[in-house]
Amino acid sequence: MTGLERRYRRLMRVYPAGHRAAYEEEMIGVLLSGAPPGRRFPAPADAMDLIRAGLTARLGRAFHLQRGTGWRDAAAVTALFAALLMAGAGITRLIAGLVLWGQGDPLRLHGVDGLMLLDPAMRTVVWPLVVLAAVLGLRRVTVVLAVAGVLVQAVVVGLWSVPMSARGLSPVWGLAAGIAITALFAVAVSGRWVRPVLGVRGLALAVGGAALAAVTRMPALEGFWFPRGFDESFFQPGEVIQDWAPALVLAAAAWTAGRWVRGRIAVLSATLLTVVHVLRDVPGLVNVALLGELGGGEMLSGIAVSLLAPVVILGGGLGVLRAVESLADRGHGHVRAHE
Repeated sequence: MTGLERRYRRLMRVYPAGHRAAYEEEMIGVLLSGAPPGRRFPAPADAMDLIRAGLTARLGRAFHLQRGTGWRDAAAVTALFAALLMAGAGITRLIAGLVLWGQGDPLRLHGVDGLMLLDPAMRTVVWPLVVLAAVLGLRRVTVVLAVAGVLVQAVVVGLWSVPMSARGLSPVWGLAAGIAITALFAVAVSGRWVRPVLGVRGLALAVGGAALAAVTRMPALEGFWFPRGFDESFFQPGEVIQDWAPALVLAAAAWTAGRWVRGRIAVLSATLLTVVHVLRDVPGLVNVALLGELGGGEMLSGIAVSLLAPVVILGGGLGVLRAVESLADRGHGHVRAHE
């Protein structure tokens, strides 16, 4: 075996075992016959093509094994929920920016004028368009617009990082959410879409839950939910309105998706929310470390522990989901046996 052949065979490992057993010898023969004499390493184009095709084969096999299990349906719904909340957050921040603009943009102190409006204005344009395309069933358009949303979130992070240093990394959670939304829509593009999964009632509940989350966070209502002088160490009634009420409405929307989808929506949503909360905390750790109040080792360990949280949530959620569905299947089996 020549060095070139050995290296081609190593690259072939990216393919599933069944594919290699059926086609490896034929593919290796074609690659070797097309290589010029004396070549020792695969051509970069050939190597990239093998890796791309191998990963596509593996992902295609994984999606084939998941067909009918509801994961792609859950991915579409979870992405819609997240896009709705991103759109609502952009609108709320835009209104807050307009209020602050009328009182004098505080970022002028940092040499930046208008960022309080530019940031949410960009998000208010792109994320409602993502939602609209998803509701209309324009699958590929939805993915393209979601990619545009990721680019907008990246620009937002860059804009805030310039005047605010480490504190400007706070919007990085939105970038992560945008990437997750894009990935979920891309996974779901070959399955059912949001309208067939949720139906009209589910879509109405989803939009209502996101609208409730946005409205209750309007600047004019903050003083009503959280009056001055109220001890923040105790339970705040406003938290029920701002957090739990929208969550319950979105949970009701997920419930309309059916038995085999709603649990998967819960797992994906919980994981995505954990990612968002973790990335909201990480910039604070970095900022405290830069101020000298936290050592570099402590900062890195804190970030590592925080980043493990989504993995734990995802693994635990999958375990619970599998246990619940196994019990449900046994229950249905007992009922059928009794009948």
